[in-house]
Amino acid sequence: MAEARLKRIDRSQSYWGAVEIESLIAPDHRARGIWELVSTLPVEEFLSDNKSVAGRAGAERTDPRLLIAVWVYGLTLGIGSARELERQLEREPGLRWLCGDEGVNHHTLSDFRVAHGAALDGLFSRVLAALTKIQAQAGASSLRREPTLRERLRQAEQVVAELTREAQEEGARSKRQAARERAACEQAARLRQALEELEAIRKSRQEPEQARASASEPEARVMKNGQGGFAPSYNAQTMVDAAHKIVVNVELTQQAGDQGQLEAALERLPPRCGDGTLQLLVDGGYIEERGIAAAAERGVELIGPVLEREVQRSRNQRQSLAQAGIAEEFGGAAFRVVEDGVALECPAGQRLRRISHTPRYDQYRAGAGACGACAMRPRCCPRSAARSVKIARPSPVVEAFHQRMREPAAQAVYGLRGAVAEFPHAWWKEKFGLRKFHVRGLAKARLELKWAALAYNIQQWFRLIWKPRLATA
Repeated sequence: MAEARLKRIDRSQSYWGAVEIESLIAPDHRARGIWELVSTLPVEEFLSDNKSVAGRAGAERTDPRLLIAVWVYGLTLGIGSARELERQLEREPGLRWLCGDEGVNHHTLSDFRVAHGAALDGLFSRVLAALTKIQAQAGASSLRREPTLRERLRQAEQVVAELTREAQEEGARSKRQAARERAACEQAARLRQALEELEAIRKSRQEPEQARASASEPEARVMKNGQGGFAPSYNAQTMVDAAHKIVVNVELTQQAGDQGQLEAALERLPPRCGDGTLQLLVDGGYIEERGIAAAAERGVELIGPVLEREVQRSRNQRQSLAQAGIAEEFGGAAFRVVEDGVALECPAGQRLRRISHTPRYDQYRAGAGACGACAMRPRCCPRSAARSVKIARPSPVVEAFHQRMREPAAQAVYGLRGAVAEFPHAWWKEKFGLRKFHVRGLAKARLELKWAALAYNIQQWFRLIWKPRLATA
């Protein structure tokens, strides 16, 4: 049988050809929707440092609207790396259409993402007008205690000194030498910061000798991750509109738990939602007496699980007693209220007079010399000359909250919390691939989270407004 003549495929060849940019994507492609919204937004705040002025010499500056649209669309594709985004600008149809088939280098993209924090907040607000644990960049293996951090710092400073000496001897530095020296200096700076952060971590721990800080991500804190392990992380605090699942506000903290975050959330609420009565759904981690009182003061109807006050007080008391070196059997319950609340009687029969009377608590203290010769002092007040006791008072605001949460209507509303609150977080992780930050440091990670929230909201605008408008047209 004669050999067949087959046309050879030559993929090494290059050729010139015309590209009709408008035909790269369909009329209802989301890149068009993103550009339609972004192109109408004012971006003067992003140009506050502009040096490229009409009528003067110099290169033109990339339009901030384009950079915003590219990052937002890139995030919808699950692209969080500036270098990968630069590569995709050459091949992905939506990105090619946005840029007019002209590339943008990764330095421009990266610098734009971590700058303009105030401008990004303004942009977030304007998108709202048109319409609550992500792992840090560092890994768990970067966590180190003080001796290791100090040794790593000593080694890094030695490398910096050697590289500097080599450069002085040679008279001139190559790009490679400069890069090595810069990397060594950055590593030494991170290790110094890690030692500073370690001190802050120690102050918040009952076992300060066990405190660890990340050598590569000092501002991150050890938190439990979704796989049951622990890793350097930040805690994302998110407010979500229940009706349309739109992110109203987002913040990033170093605190592993949500205790105390409700008051901070209420402070951020007015600029987004304005004044007036509204409902705020929270989970059990946010429920504490101070937060309930703060919500009531602002006229916010708080919806959440009933505060297990006795359990919480018992836990808080155990922690306070342990820090003071007091045995648990000498907690507040061991002291008897006498004289209509004016005084307490301790287990040894001594009198503690009331020294403070507030709507939230009464505080009592033993007289001078009452505890000095007491046989119970090593277990009752080992670190002070006289024992003091604080007795909490019932809060009418908390009682009103409990009464409301016993009603079936409030319970039904609370049942919506999980679906509302977790939806954006699931979206960021599953659709945007934001399971780990691409930048280091709390400030930069906070900006990356805000970009993700902005991209998410624009996609909701796309779903709720742009698509229905196209269908009607």
